[in-house]
Amino acid sequence: MVEVFPPTIPAAGVGGSDPEAKEPIESFVRSIREIRDLADVVLVASLKKPGLYTLPTIDSALRLRKKLGVDAAPVLLVRDKDRLQLLSSVVAGLVGGLKSMMLVWGDADKSLRPPTIIGFAGLSDALAKASEVREKARSRCLFFAPVDLRRLFTTAGVALARDRLKAGASMLLAQPPTTDADETFDSHSRLVAAAGLDGKVLPNVFPFRSPQDVSECEKYFGWRLPKRLHASAKEGEASLLATQKDVVRRLRSEHFPGVYVSTRGDPSYARTLLS
Repeated sequence: MVEVFPPTIPAAGVGGSDPEAKEPIESFVRSIREIRDLADVVLVASLKKPGLYTLPTIDSALRLRKKLGVDAAPVLLVRDKDRLQLLSSVVAGLVGGLKSMMLVWGDADKSLRPPTIIGFAGLSDALAKASEVREKARSRCLFFAPVDLRRLFTTAGVALARDRLKAGASMLLAQPPTTDADETFDSHSRLVAAAGLDGKVLPNVFPFRSPQDVSECEKYFGWRLPKRLHASAKEGEASLLATQKDVVRRLRSEHFPGVYVSTRGDPSYARTLLS
């Protein structure tokens, strides 16, 4: 699985057939065409950058499906959506022939008044309701959901992961990333096995760029990354990417069902890491 971001549209191009709106979308499609041979699923993630106009993930996925025939999975945010909004997106994906989608709880949208719309009790509730819609549509569409590997140390964390599978998720996408093919890989592998989640978790491979980037990701995502990653970062991006390629090689040779590669808005990272 390769994660990409939807196209960003300049404010001047929002609203229709303006060439300023078309070019980013066409460029997005071209970038995915160049890597479609590397992934069974292209995950279209939401872009967390206030003030930017982006094509909705559901529309981006449907466009990739139509233009390239790829299995494109939109990330659908549950929080701040009422039931009708979310389930309408699920229906649109099913009608459009999407083979997979991902549901995530997401961060609160502070611009909303009131701040948060609670349409579901939690992500498992949303997955269950989406699964009911899928069943009525007689669809075989797969649903993905996230899993925080740090929470698999706890009984509550394991229960949460299992609830998401029971509610209808076919696979859980892991965070934080597996940053090396030795200690971190072994730690994540043990957590998944101990939780009884073998065959149900896709570990994440994340292309870090520099020492500053590693530190900024820790701050932004709340990760605590290994000291050896910081050391590798001091040797440059080439060293970091080589370390991530080692993770991919080991994932392919062990019991995991696949790998979930982040591209951070640059799909060419997928070819670097997976080819």
